[in-house]
Amino acid sequence: MSEITLDVVREKLGKISLKYTADNLSFLLEEAVKKDLSLHNFLDMILTEELQRREEERIKMWLRLSSLPPGKTLENFDFSFQPSISKKRIEMLTTGEYVRRCENILFLGPPGVGKSHLATALGVKAVECGFRVLYRKLNDLIRMLKEDTLRPRARVNCRSYHRARLLIIDEVGFDPLSTTEANLFFHLISRRYENSSVIITSNKTFRDWPKVFAGDEVMVTAILDRLLHHSHIINVKGRSWRLKDMEEAIQFTRVKEKKEETSEKERALS
Repeated sequence: MSEITLDVVREKLGKISLKYTADNLSFLLEEAVKKDLSLHNFLDMILTEELQRREEERIKMWLRLSSLPPGKTLENFDFSFQPSISKKRIEMLTTGEYVRRCENILFLGPPGVGKSHLATALGVKAVECGFRVLYRKLNDLIRMLKEDTLRPRARVNCRSYHRARLLIIDEVGFDPLSTTEANLFFHLISRRYENSSVIITSNKTFRDWPKVFAGDEVMVTAILDRLLHHSHIINVKGRSWRLKDMEEAIQFTRVKEKKEETSEKERALS
């Protein structure tokens, strides 16, 4: 029997798509010798490492395909700034169980209070749980829906907003929709009803939704009937994050000006 070299083993590992093991074979063998691993423990080690790297690559790829805004995670959300939000309730949603049950989440509140941040952060957690996610602002989603009315049905069925287990629709309420646009939105929600999940952020109360959806109260009732049947409604109240930074800057300027004024008075008296 000819001698088996590491290059031959690497080639075979590559052919069966064990890329991490192939690229790190020398290191893994050294670790096995150093730890005096049995054959089955060595096999378990390389399989565990391979699966872990594959999962990391999957998450990275699915996050890229999701179009989720980067940098918005639960870890960097300041719950102390928005005491109206139950941290425990949000953490319960990170398990992704609501996606398995095809439930929806609706974040309601004024602009700047963290609705989009929380929706995005839950989207990241859903990807980590193994669900395909798509993030779209309402205006971008409506544009996609209008363009797809000209495409064959088979191609439309493959669109990401249908295939994603979780669709995040951000900024509902900033711009009113036409009757045609509102109809497209209704049909999308109807199709996803009890088949997959939706997260919506809106700066409008449900009472004001007819103003957004072409003034059609009957359609809004039908949309809300489907969205709210299996849902988690989270009202976010409090100060705006963006105004917070402005307020802090103004306060800093005032303190600085006061110190300069005091210094000038002291120099004048000396």
